[in-house]
Amino acid sequence: MKKTITAHTLVKNEDRFVWFAIMSVIDYVDKMIIFDTGSTDNTVSIIQNIIDSGYSDKIIFEEKGFADRNRIGQLRQEMIEKTETDYFLVLDGDEIWWKESIEELVSIANSNEKLFLLAQHYINCAKDIRHYRKPGRDVYAFLDTKETATIRLYSMKIPGIHCGGYYGIEGFFDGDNNEVQCGKYEIKWQKNKYLHTSYLQRSSNQNKDLKVYSRLGKMFLTYDYKFPKDYKYPEVFYAEYPSIVRSPFKRDIFSLRTFVYFLLDTLHLRVIVNLFRKNRYRED
Repeated sequence: MKKTITAHTLVKNEDRFVWFAIMSVIDYVDKMIIFDTGSTDNTVSIIQNIIDSGYSDKIIFEEKGFADRNRIGQLRQEMIEKTETDYFLVLDGDEIWWKESIEELVSIANSNEKLFLLAQHYINCAKDIRHYRKPGRDVYAFLDTKETATIRLYSMKIPGIHCGGYYGIEGFFDGDNNEVQCGKYEIKWQKNKYLHTSYLQRSSNQNKDLKVYSRLGKMFLTYDYKFPKDYKYPEVFYAEYPSIVRSPFKRDIFSLRTFVYFLLDTLHLRVIVNLFRKNRYRED
């Protein structure tokens, strides 16, 4: 029997990438629950555009207003309570999937009756969409000590699954309040990755971008590599999109972020700055 999936998307001021994130998975899931927590850029208009383009039966969209760190965890719990499918997929507004990656996820979900958790590696962009970080910079020890990874697919068969904690340290727990990734439930892995743009400017307006939790600390993270000119980004980047959506490849020539990266690169200051960062690269 085909397994069903609901995508959970919680957003605020995400108008640069939210269209690409949603459209990269929407045709592969059965339902989407999208909560906006007070966007002041074009995020809400873009989501409404997607709904009006033929996805009104698939998307549940609610504007929740301002959410502090505690309420963000509560909203993720509300999404779980609204979920009627076999699995839920966590999809943030800065996560874009290749077709091959989301197809693999769906295939694994449909071919494994005892699947509880499905983990993925991802590529972390930094500076702009053309640069990225070493895989070992942003690791979670409970998953993979050598490469960036996370869990994005959760089974609703986990007894009492719920969200606990507040933004920044929220997580998913079972009915006995055990974190689901801590050994009781087997974690399966998929081969293909997705693209993560969390360290880029996610709103078209820099001031509005910085009003979202944690984004100030992500402004000037060090990148390590540049994608080759013929690099194949997720297919959705090359799709036709509405005029309200900005090209993912458009450069911010006059932004503060661009100016600071120019200084860091040309004066080699980013090497010095990185010495004082907690997430500096570690050779494991």
